[in-house]
Amino acid sequence: MSSGRAVENRGAIVAEIGEKLFPRRGVIWGILGLFVFLFAHPRTSLFIYGLLFVGCGEALRIWAVGYIRNYRKAMEKDVEELTTSGPYAYLRNPLYLANGIIGTGVVFLSGRIVMVAVFWVVFVVLYGSIVKAEEAFLEQKFGKSYQEYRAAVPGFFFRFTPYPGKKQPFSWEVVARKETTTIATLGLVVLLFYLRGFGFLSF
Repeated sequence: MSSGRAVENRGAIVAEIGEKLFPRRGVIWGILGLFVFLFAHPRTSLFIYGLLFVGCGEALRIWAVGYIRNYRKAMEKDVEELTTSGPYAYLRNPLYLANGIIGTGVVFLSGRIVMVAVFWVVFVVLYGSIVKAEEAFLEQKFGKSYQEYRAAVPGFFFRFTPYPGKKQPFSWEVVARKETTTIATLGLVVLLFYLRGFGFLSF
């Protein structure tokens, strides 16, 4: 078997794993979050840094969600449009980067800085496979237009100039409809970690 074929097969296996993990990612993060919470020891300085990370991550999520017309349907057949506006003009996976920033912030909230390494190992394994699955789907769905977009726009690092693709409008209505639950959940998480470290949930 040629090395190219071997790499292709490994990529297909990783994509298949990602396709299975995609609908279960919330459960995985919930379990990890509970573990971090139980062993949390919040400290004021790290808590403030945590708030900054969570706030920046959620701001990036809001920016991204406002440009998506098929939010939460990244690998469903009814996706009709390749999003290349807003943050997607600068990087291909702004939502996942935002989740990484938020997750780092949550670890800072916990005061257990060593858990940052654990979080990023899980993050790379989980989203590395999910991104492979999404890329395979999008290439099959959009063909050359996605190939050109992927070649020009980095996955997790911002390019300096926006990608000259089709411009889509930002929608606060989509943000209100699709991101309110996430914002409320993050607010609850911050409150719980605050109470865990400085309130009646400390133990």
